[in-house]
Amino acid sequence: MRRILPLSIIFLSLAARAQPNQPDTLLFGALDSVTVTATRLESRELDAPLSLTVISAEQIQAGQQQLALNESLSRVPGLLALNADNFAQDARIAIRGFGARSAFGIRGIQIVVDGLPESTPDGQGQVDNIDPGLLASAEVIRGPSSGLYGNAAGGVINFTTEKPPAEPFAEARFSTGSFGFQRYQLKGGGSQGKLGVIVYGSHTRLEGYREHSAMESSLFNARLHFDYGKARKSSNSFQGDDYEYNSYKSNRYLNNDYENNGQRGGQLQILLNYLDSPLAEDPGGLTLEAVKEARRQAFSRNLTYDAGEAVQQGRLALRWKHHWGLKHQLEAYSFYLFRDFNNRLPFEAGGVVELGRQYTGLGASYGYTGKLGDLPYRSKLGMDLANQVDGRQRFDNLEGISGPLAFDQDESFRSLGLYWVQELQLANALSATLSIRFDVLHLAADDYFLADGDESGKLGFESFNPSLGLLYTFSSSARAFANFSTSFETPALSELSANPGGGGGFNEDLLPQRATSYELGLRGIVQHRLRCQLALFYITLKDELLPFELEAFPGRLFYRNAGASERLGLEASLDWQLRSGLTASFSYTFSDFTYSRYTTPDGDFAGNQLPAIPQHFGFFSLRYLHSSGLLASLRCRYIGALYADDANTEQDDAYLDAGLRLSYSRQFAWWGLHPFLGVNNLLDAQYRGNIRTNAFGGRYYEPAPGVHFYVGVRVRV
Repeated sequence: MRRILPLSIIFLSLAARAQPNQPDTLLFGALDSVTVTATRLESRELDAPLSLTVISAEQIQAGQQQLALNESLSRVPGLLALNADNFAQDARIAIRGFGARSAFGIRGIQIVVDGLPESTPDGQGQVDNIDPGLLASAEVIRGPSSGLYGNAAGGVINFTTEKPPAEPFAEARFSTGSFGFQRYQLKGGGSQGKLGVIVYGSHTRLEGYREHSAMESSLFNARLHFDYGKARKSSNSFQGDDYEYNSYKSNRYLNNDYENNGQRGGQLQILLNYLDSPLAEDPGGLTLEAVKEARRQAFSRNLTYDAGEAVQQGRLALRWKHHWGLKHQLEAYSFYLFRDFNNRLPFEAGGVVELGRQYTGLGASYGYTGKLGDLPYRSKLGMDLANQVDGRQRFDNLEGISGPLAFDQDESFRSLGLYWVQELQLANALSATLSIRFDVLHLAADDYFLADGDESGKLGFESFNPSLGLLYTFSSSARAFANFSTSFETPALSELSANPGGGGGFNEDLLPQRATSYELGLRGIVQHRLRCQLALFYITLKDELLPFELEAFPGRLFYRNAGASERLGLEASLDWQLRSGLTASFSYTFSDFTYSRYTTPDGDFAGNQLPAIPQHFGFFSLRYLHSSGLLASLRCRYIGALYADDANTEQDDAYLDAGLRLSYSRQFAWWGLHPFLGVNNLLDAQYRGNIRTNAFGGRYYEPAPGVHFYVGVRVRV
């Protein structure tokens, strides 16, 4: 197996020499025109005065297993994606350290899907209902962004699903592989007049690498568009999500999808998403000694108590956009989401969690493009209103069966956010972007388990967050930027309800964490063949939220605040077309994250490194696309050594995870055939795919599988 890596490199190099030196239009043809929406004011990727990475549909879907979002997010500098194999814990994603505390789901990072907040107002996020098979792009803002998105915005990941196509199509995809992997996908859509629709469904089964790690899930997604007003422009103009890049003065101002020379037009969208995941087993964390003894074993208590989860979730949403000519735009959204969640933890007292979530949201914004005095000016004024109600019950876990009720309370989190984003062209080469946001948050716990007394309670927070970015244009393809930004993050409802002393209500000792960030960066595109980005940042944090475990509740996390911490980092990335069809991509991250003040009952940890974040990690890929339709990709992910605990007494080793992707596309008269295969962990590295921070008894490690395979075929008509 170790011979595959050098042979694949030789194959890619020889194939590249056989081709003339021409630009790769698939990857580089539209680099100057990539439009991003995560910044609230739509702009080119090149013109955002902050660290931003855009991942294309080709990078997310082509030849990929599409089992986890980690496959495509791993290329983003500053973003650490772990835990691709334990589906009871969901993906663990950290951006510049924000989110690293989470042992399940995502914390401290705003997840947005099709312009709608996927994260709850208390800062919890899950991606189990986001299927890579339907994604058109992902935009990642790396760094504090509460000036744009409010609570728990240490970073932003903005996913966009595929839009209804102009020409009708139907597509089926089947894949199978190691450890009982099977995946079935169907997709289709089309447009008729002003109406367009795309629907998608998938079913995934996996027995799992480790004992007690099976999963099963089904997902359905539908997107309906109704356009009114003037007809769409021709398809030869570049379009992002309902916006087209349009040169104006310094090429920073946007038009929309419609010919709007003084006339009105708009679009109404209906979006539907449903997830049914009846099985996701949790094998638990192991000590290093247990890993060496048997990598594929589960923690014994996880077997005894049948640890795992089951989820059902659905969302119905409406989006509306309307414009008056070039200057004025209105947008609005509303949605309803429910989530029914059952979680079995590996202990008896309160070890079964039943959660019923009702989450509603409403938002609106007004956008203006024009002038402020004689200077080009854009702004967006908006509001976000959200209401989250979690009905949480805990029952004793009688070896996998629900026992007596031990906890029963309703927890609510209501938020109102008002924001104003403005961009002003100060000079031909200099522009400034100012974002301000004010959030009002109300939290309440209504205790219905009165055997230990009524512990109902309320909390309230207010936060004002500004951010300022400056962008200097050296040339049409080179930019420098500087920004100042802030973020705040309240504890999530599940974290507040985890009282180390037991009982209901909230742990009122927990405080929101706050961060201030300073950043300098450079980015550019050289001769349509080389795209590069460099960023240097420094972040100070107060009252950082950190997890720990207690002996009586293995697998259950409690939280506390660190006094203060500092984060210094460097991020670099480049995409380089070496020859026609042959492209190399590289990213590197250096992270020096330390506690400056942190005392616990276990000791004083000032000066220690933050756990679960390596000082060095990076990504490298070599991709070859032949004119015949053959696509080959070699991908390498390096994760440096990292600590598993606040005391820095346990360190996990560095590792290199390599993978190979091969696919072929053949188009016939009216249908296309696209077989593909992949090899993961090509070098058979013995590494840990997830770290459980501060786990009791040294059970920090979740072993990742060795070399494994998948193969599949996609048919499109």
